[in-house]
Amino acid sequence: MSAREHDVHGLTAAYAVDALSGAERERARRHVDECADCRRDLGEFRATTVRLAYAQAERPPEAVWERLRAAVSDVRPLPPDTSDSRPEAESGDGGRGSDPGGGADGGARVLDTASRRRGGRLPWLLAAACAVLAVVLGATIVSMQQRMAEMSEHTAEVEALLASSDTSMAEQPVSHSRAQATVFTSDRNDTVMIMVKGLPVPPEDMDYQMWYVDDSGMRSAGMLERSGAGMYSGMAGDMGSARQLGISLEPAGGMPEPSEEPMKVEL
Repeated sequence: MSAREHDVHGLTAAYAVDALSGAERERARRHVDECADCRRDLGEFRATTVRLAYAQAERPPEAVWERLRAAVSDVRPLPPDTSDSRPEAESGDGGRGSDPGGGADGGARVLDTASRRRGGRLPWLLAAACAVLAVVLGATIVSMQQRMAEMSEHTAEVEALLASSDTSMAEQPVSHSRAQATVFTSDRNDTVMIMVKGLPVPPEDMDYQMWYVDDSGMRSAGMLERSGAGMYSGMAGDMGSARQLGISLEPAGGMPEPSEEPMKVEL
């Protein structure tokens, strides 16, 4: 294979995530039309990109909805708009009833007074509820902005890995389990990305941690994050000379050393 042919094969990953433009994009498109291997790789890269996108999706924390429900329950609804509850000036006889001693007119005054009391209280309740809602939504927006920035950074890292000409992808079993892993590695980027399906759901306050395994022992490679459909994904740099990636169940946040013999995935 010539150097030029090798280069065009290496464009497939970048083409899959729409990271090419101009002459390179057209060159990759023509090559994919002619190369069965690259067409297969293109489909796999695009499928992986979709899976990674879903892996980052999260629903708002349940605490947000609980605070909203609590705030709404304190808001008193407006009373029904009936003739008895309207102000006297709006009645047909100027507020004079058929019973000057307090019959129909007296009843209207009682209802009207209660309505005015509710009306006086309602703006304060609405203001309080709006204030609570503003605080909750403000915190949620800040959290979303931070999350979007993290997602943008993560997406750039994924694109760089997939676009690297030396990136390899392999389906590997996870030792001592029924789980299967899809592993992407790049020596040039010194990066590994893994997606694992089939791991048991960890107990509360426990998470899966990754470990680089090389001749010198084990070192932490970060935490796996849970996504939809029971999948876990993780990405780590500083791969070095690691030959395997270990996975162990650890307290949330991770540990400096594995507390048990990790499951292993070949790199």
